Amino acid sequence: MPAPYSPEFRRAIFLVSILLFSSVIFAPMTSLASFSKSTTVWNGTINLVDGYTVESGEILIVEAGTEINLGDDKDILIAGRITIQGSSSSPVILNSIIGNHDGLIFNSSSNGLGSIIDNLTIRNSEYGITIYGSNPTINNLTVENADLVAIDLFDSASPRINDLIIEGGGQDIPLNTNWRKGIGLSVGASSSPIVNGALINDLVTRGLNYWGNSGGIISNLHVSNISGATTTIAAGIWVEDSLPLIIDSSVKRSDNGIYVRHITQGWNTRPTFTNVIVEDSQYRGVMVEQYNHSQFSNLPMNAVFTNLIIRGTGGIDAKTPGLGIAALDVNTSGIKIEGALIENNPVVGFRAYMIDSSMIVNNLTLLGNGENGLSVPFNDRAGLFWRSSNWGTSGPPTLNNLVVRNSSGPGILLWKGGVRGTNWETSENGASGVDFREFHPDVNAIQSMNNTGHGVSVRDSSNVELEYIVTSGNGVGSLSANLGSGFYFDESNDVVSGGKNVSCYVCTSIDDNYGITVEDSIDLQLDTLTIINSINSPAFSADNSGLSQNGNIIINDILIYSNSTDPDSYAIELNDVDAEISNLEIQVDNKGLYWDAEGSLISYLNDSIIDSQNTDSCLDLVDHSELLINNTGLRCNSSPSIDASFVNMTNSFFYSNSSSKNFLMKSSSHLRWISSSVMDTPSFQSDDNIVDEMWFVETHVLNQYLNHIPFSSVNLSFDNYESEYFQILPYEGIDILGPFIGERWTPISGWSEVNNVHTGCDYDLVHNDSESFELNSNKVVNCILEISNQPPIIMWLLPESDGVYASGSEVIFDASSSWDLDNELMTYSWSSNIDGDITSSCQFNDNNSIIIANGIFQCLSDGIHQITLEVCDSSFNCAIEVRTIELTNSPPLLTVDTTPDISAWGTLYLGKTDSVNIDLTGTSDPENDELSCWIRVSYEQNDTFLQDCPGQINKTFPFAPNQFSVTVFATDGINSPVTWTFNVELFNELPIASFEIITTGTKSQDILSLDGTNTFDPEGDEIKFEFWSDIDGLIDSGVTPENSIEWSGTLSKGTHLITMYASDDIPNHAGRWTSSEKTLVIENSPPVALISFPNEGYSTDSGFLIPFDASGSGDWDIACLDLENSTGIICNHFSESSKDLVSVLWQSN
Repeated sequence: MPAPYSPEFRRAIFLVSILLFSSVIFAPMTSLASFSKSTTVWNGTINLVDGYTVESGEILIVEAGTEINLGDDKDILIAGRITIQGSSSSPVILNSIIGNHDGLIFNSSSNGLGSIIDNLTIRNSEYGITIYGSNPTINNLTVENADLVAIDLFDSASPRINDLIIEGGGQDIPLNTNWRKGIGLSVGASSSPIVNGALINDLVTRGLNYWGNSGGIISNLHVSNISGATTTIAAGIWVEDSLPLIIDSSVKRSDNGIYVRHITQGWNTRPTFTNVIVEDSQYRGVMVEQYNHSQFSNLPMNAVFTNLIIRGTGGIDAKTPGLGIAALDVNTSGIKIEGALIENNPVVGFRAYMIDSSMIVNNLTLLGNGENGLSVPFNDRAGLFWRSSNWGTSGPPTLNNLVVRNSSGPGILLWKGGVRGTNWETSENGASGVDFREFHPDVNAIQSMNNTGHGVSVRDSSNVELEYIVTSGNGVGSLSANLGSGFYFDESNDVVSGGKNVSCYVCTSIDDNYGITVEDSIDLQLDTLTIINSINSPAFSADNSGLSQNGNIIINDILIYSNSTDPDSYAIELNDVDAEISNLEIQVDNKGLYWDAEGSLISYLNDSIIDSQNTDSCLDLVDHSELLINNTGLRCNSSPSIDASFVNMTNSFFYSNSSSKNFLMKSSSHLRWISSSVMDTPSFQSDDNIVDEMWFVETHVLNQYLNHIPFSSVNLSFDNYESEYFQILPYEGIDILGPFIGERWTPISGWSEVNNVHTGCDYDLVHNDSESFELNSNKVVNCILEISNQPPIIMWLLPESDGVYASGSEVIFDASSSWDLDNELMTYSWSSNIDGDITSSCQFNDNNSIIIANGIFQCLSDGIHQITLEVCDSSFNCAIEVRTIELTNSPPLLTVDTTPDISAWGTLYLGKTDSVNIDLTGTSDPENDELSCWIRVSYEQNDTFLQDCPGQINKTFPFAPNQFSVTVFATDGINSPVTWTFNVELFNELPIASFEIITTGTKSQDILSLDGTNTFDPEGDEIKFEFWSDIDGLIDSGVTPENSIEWSGTLSKGTHLITMYASDDIPNHAGRWTSSEKTLVIENSPPVALISFPNEGYSTDSGFLIPFDASGSGDWDIACLDLENSTGIICNHFSESSKDLVSVLWQSN
């Protein structure tokens, strides 16, 4: 910064100025000054009782240390340029004479004039600085106790502000007056400042206040103690209908830290916060909402947060502790989070209501959140609480990489709606780790550990998809399974419906108080479950006694390992449950499986192992209307029991080291022990029980050559229990029949005699009986029939019946899989009702079982053929089969492509002088016949033939009507031509805009040329043209031939987008243009300072009046129209307004 002028120097300026303005000889210099008007320099103390205006064209310089005092409600209005040259040691002070002044006001005419404020302190004001559509640079500004607004931006204002301090404001205004008081930096009406470094403290209403579709960049902002507003919401940062970027900032000890509200439809509200810390807010740390809460469909994303931290909301360091609502609160809106830490807030950590897919949260950590107290609502004690999260057409909200710990209530509480997420960790919470209620989650990779309640709780929910879930140490000390289990499902689902099942895939419970608890839930699918060492038993329990609907539970691949020694409890306990269980493995010391069925549906238990060393119970089955068990092994110290049930056990077994190998039949039960291991005699408690030991009979029917006979018949008869059984075997001549009762046990009779089975078989009126046998194991029976020589069995693979083939194309006839029951050699003959015997005329193999028609030899002509295949053995027994196929000469496959493309409605729009390229290269003939292709134009008498077909042809349409049609033909000379027609509409083309820029220099004073003479019109029409600059507007326009398409002149400073528009004089082209654009950078022309008199070395005595003359001075960026007399002054005679502000100073050493 230059050194301040000395008093002697200022007096010299003053005297010279008097001389200049007192003599007409200086008229040229006065003309130049008439635009700049004056440069005013302030220092010392300036008292402005009525305020001051820096007029348009004026420059005000305020030197360091100046103190400016304004009258009450007065201001300094800046329409020109102001330069405040304060320093850190000697700032400029703007104060009030009496009352409160209104500070500095920039209007839009000061925009771009380079106003700079350095080291200014504003005291005792209502407004500090107000900016309307201007862009001053403000450095090191301090505003103390501005009653209303410290800095107020309107009308697209875009200042740069560095190192701002705002201290106090709004406390001196009555509470019930206008809400707009005690505001630090207010940005509105499409303004966009760039702020770097701001300290805002102790205001009533807002620290940073955004509204009205505004933007900008705010960095290093630190707001504190914003509190006390009663007529509006007080917030450290308020963003309404705006899109700022706020980075590296903080808000501390305010009523609300950050408050984002979307109000105006059609505008965007989406501030972006990066590296922002919010601490010790009284009510909310961060709030994001849409003001119209009834507009809940297709919600906008109203805020983006990256690396957000929220602490202490409603806590002991807040202005008034205990009034907190939520650390992060979202209502009828969406936000995006990429990294956030919400910790130590004695309120719910993250609360959201009425959200949808616009809610995207990644890498969120919540530690030590939630309100304490038994009377506190359950959801207010949660670390994270979302309610009414809509799963719409764009999907649900997204929640990935979530950590929740030490909440006073549930860690994650999701109620009504849905979510999609992955990688959640929740632990040490005062209720359940994850609590879904009336919810549709699609979540994988959850770890829920050491929570007071359940690890994962699912209540009254459907369409639940959980994958890769681990719970551990949950519910320890809880009194019952429905208070503390690893997994808890309640009324999820309570009705069976397509696609809305509740599922848990790869879910593991380790050291939980109880493992998995299910209550009143059906259509529940649990796949790949592991329960290890649950503290209490049962490790898995399900009770559907409260349901009125029928349905089952599907459980697959479940392992239960328990070291519990509680002799009175089961590892699995099912009450009133129908289920499909597979791959169950129980290894426990307590009781094994207790299963009391509801009985409305068939239940299943497959591929399982039940290993219980308990001496009281291993497997207890009750009230099964039908239970099907397959491939299940038992290792028991006590007998499995069956009560009031019908049970089928197939391929099942007692392990060899099982202490008990029999069943306890309690009452009214029937056990069918099918194809299973040796079983000891059952024990019983009542006489109405039956145990059937049952086996399968594998039946083979063969002829005397030991070939299986297809579709033969068998019958089985039994000495006891079973009715006679008849069966037609499949083509293979083999089938496994049964199961059939081998022995029956009843409490009264004990074991019966082993049942005898008698087998017979039939084919082609021949019958035979096999020897009877005892059915004491699975049996294999061969029934052999001495039958007469049979014709071969035809297995005709190709061609399929009713196949259609191209003329002359290859057809394979394949019956090589045919065979003969009598093992005789077979001969094959093929004939056509059109071509007769084709066996020898076609290509064939050794025995003619395969022939190839129209391969090497053309043996099958066109037509609809009835192909007869006759296969005979050496005994002249023959089998015949007939199939129909067709060979036909197919017409060509016509494929047409054009450039330009044809519209979807079949019309080609083409310029009158343009040509169309018609491409038929994709056209082909199935029989590879030679093709002919041609084009017929509706208004032409002669067709246009392609020299090579398929190929391409380029076609023009001279002297054509505006509308006509074109038909493309292709023929193979056999079939009728294949055609395709499209319409053509010709249009008069616009000229193609093209121009060049020729410059003599890069300054605003340099002449340049725009040359568009290369622009042409295809039809030769006259050309209309316009040249435009996005800065200077319309440059030139005209119509040929009266005007040449070129222009020469100067442009104002700036980066210009030069656009040439071209059209023609056709009436229906009015308003239609082609364009061409180029970017051109024009630099500011420097001012010229020339003293034309006195000359260098001029000498005179002090009493002589010196005529100072500055003719030849000036600046090209000043419009001559703005000067009273531009004679002898450098200025722009072609510009209607000045593009620069010029300061004129005469100086003497």
